Amino acid sequence: MPAISSLRSQRLSELRPDIGKQYVAFRLRLAWFILPIESIYRVIPLEKHIPKITLAGQNVPLIDLGKILFGQTKVQVSDIPQLVVNGASVSSKPSLIIVCNQKEDLIGILSNSQPALQRVAQDQIVPLPPTYSERWKVDFISSMTLPSKDLPSLFEINSDRLISTVLKKNK
Repeated sequence: MPAISSLRSQRLSELRPDIGKQYVAFRLRLAWFILPIESIYRVIPLEKHIPKITLAGQNVPLIDLGKILFGQTKVQVSDIPQLVVNGASVSSKPSLIIVCNQKEDLIGILSNSQPALQRVAQDQIVPLPPTYSERWKVDFISSMTLPSKDLPSLFEINSDRLISTVLKKNK
């Protein structure tokens, strides 16, 4: 009986459209970014102060990626497109997202919103246009989703490249 069940589930999965890969979406100042869920180590809601994070006796470097990408740009909340996940707007409460790479190195990213799970089909992701890569001058953002009426653009961060860049600067 299990052979028939697995054949049936295989056929049904072929009929389903690409349900996409799971990402964690969060806001950095002016824009929304995504990281693959496998690269998220922990999420810490921030209240009044930013905690010092240590793991196995090592300090985890914390970065304000929004400041690196956008500088001191002042942001009006009304200028930022809202991200709606499962019918609810993502909250603007700040969070600290601890990100890991394949070598299990960690860094913390200060986020301007609570992170939200977001499923993105691979055919929705396109290479980053040159206008963004010239303005940001970073190599850890290489793709994005195109905006739709329901979803703002989401910029995909490569956690391995981001962590190696941050750790090189901290040495």
